[in-house]
Amino acid sequence: MTLVELGRVTRPHGIRGEVRVQLHWAGSDTLEQVSEVTLMRGKESVGVRRVEAARRVDKAVLLRLSGVRDRDAAEALRGLAVCVPREQLPAPEEGEYYLCDLVGATVRTPERIVGEVAEVRVHPSVDTLVIRTPEGKVVEQVIAEPWIARVDPEAKMVELSSEDGLI
Repeated sequence: MTLVELGRVTRPHGIRGEVRVQLHWAGSDTLEQVSEVTLMRGKESVGVRRVEAARRVDKAVLLRLSGVRDRDAAEALRGLAVCVPREQLPAPEEGEYYLCDLVGATVRTPERIVGEVAEVRVHPSVDTLVIRTPEGKVVEQVIAEPWIARVDPEAKMVELSSEDGLI
């Protein structure tokens, strides 16, 4: 089973155990539709919790999870990743892909291989690929036209139009 991280617990909300989850994609409604989530610390599971309630606030979701009944229990979840099995996500439309599918992809220009996607950073105004070059240097590339020429998530390949947008 492949897990996909939807967001992170940022803080408790109130005194009855709700947690605020900052979503990686503000438009996601997945947490409002799933029955359980897996909480992760790094690559280790902290456990699976049943979603008792979910409600949207701003760019976040407030979750009430099974076994979390007070502020102290909610505080203990701060910083954990909130994940769901990939099978619970809708299949991407033709030409679409999940950003998490780009991690591990080879990044190239028409002339050469630039490196490998180490992670995807979601910023308020733009998302970027964090690319580790063969020399070990870390660079970022905005995920937008005109810099991204082509993405093939199945082949794990991202083609840049040039190296001009690398920062």
